[in-house]
Amino acid sequence: MIEQAAQDPLLMRSAPRDGGCQAPMIDVGALYAEHADRLRQLAAAITLDRWLAEEVVNDAFAGLYAALADEVVSSPEAYLQRAVVNRSVSVLRRRGTVKRHPDPVARPVIDPEIDETWDVVAALPPVERAAVVLRYWLDLSERDIADRLECPRGTVKSTLHRALGRLREELS
Repeated sequence: MIEQAAQDPLLMRSAPRDGGCQAPMIDVGALYAEHADRLRQLAAAITLDRWLAEEVVNDAFAGLYAALADEVVSSPEAYLQRAVVNRSVSVLRRRGTVKRHPDPVARPVIDPEIDETWDVVAALPPVERAAVVLRYWLDLSERDIADRLECPRGTVKSTLHRALGRLREELS
């Protein structure tokens, strides 16, 4: 078992590519066991999100493994800490950019009567909304809708019937 772990490429540093002397082996698994909790706490303190912190730490270890293969890391612990801080800040920066530039909500047309109808259609459950859009906006047949939604034609008929009933109720 120990010999197998010593040969696992995910747990050790590979030999130098130039065919020179064997570099000291670095056990990434042991590094993870020793430092992962502390690094997760660091990332969580920066991002204020423990699930995101887990992702940041895993990305840092993946980056460490790649850097070890290229032999550019002299201190794995320092590399990991710097990677976690940098990745945490980058994630927060990207989130801030997304908040400042939200995607606009697409409206099909500007006509107020149709906009009111679209608001009611948008409130339908997703499958009913898809059936209505495919039938009345894209003018597909019930057979084509069944193919696209991967369901029987009878299901399309009943879904459209329910959706039209809700639309009549909301628009009256």
